[in-house]
Amino acid sequence: MALWIKITPMKSECTLNDLVDYLYNETQLLKTVEVQNTIDNNEEINEIYQDMVAISKALDDSLIAPAACVRESIMNYARLTAPF
Repeated sequence: MALWIKITPMKSECTLNDLVDYLYNETQLLKTVEVQNTIDNNEEINEIYQDMVAISKALDDSLIAPAACVRESIMNYARLTAPF
């Protein structure tokens, strides 16, 4: 005997915070499904999310590493001031 359960999607709002959490993989499973469903079925939300993805990528690409002399200076300071 098989038991079939019909699951109907809940009507929920998708906030900008939800999109940010989703973008950085910080949502719980149920919220992930809800946000992905909203992105897939709402063109306006999809455009907002794609803009957020592009901005996130641009921020990641713009990050630069400090020069070696700066890193060495920080490490030297840390060695001098670290408690023993």
